[in-house]
Amino acid sequence: MFNEARQLAQGRFHITPKGFRMVFLVSVLMMLAALALVWPNVRKVKLSYDYQALEAEREELLSENHLLRLEKESLQSLYRIQALAKDAVGMVEPKKEQVVTIFLK
Repeated sequence: MFNEARQLAQGRFHITPKGFRMVFLVSVLMMLAALALVWPNVRKVKLSYDYQALEAEREELLSENHLLRLEKESLQSLYRIQALAKDAVGMVEPKKEQVVTIFLK
C-alpha cells in the first residue's frame, strides 16, 4: 500500500533535488516573513498585559501608601500621645506651683 502511494507521488510530483531546495528555501523565507509581520503585534500584546499588571500594582501600592500615611498621622496625634501618657504611663498635669518659667535673653 505504501509502495503504491510512493509510486503515485513520485509519478505526479517528480521534483529534482535542486527544485526541492528552491521550494524549501522559498517556504522558509515565507515563514520568516510571516513571523516578521506577526512578531511586533505579539510583542505589543505582551507589553500591554505587562502594563496592565504594573498599573494594577501601582494602584494597590498608592492605596496602601495612603492608608499608611493616615496611620502615621493618627499615631503622631498629640491628643493620642496625651491620652497614652495619662492612661498607660500615669502622668498627670503639673500644678501651677510646679511650673517654672525660664526666660532667655
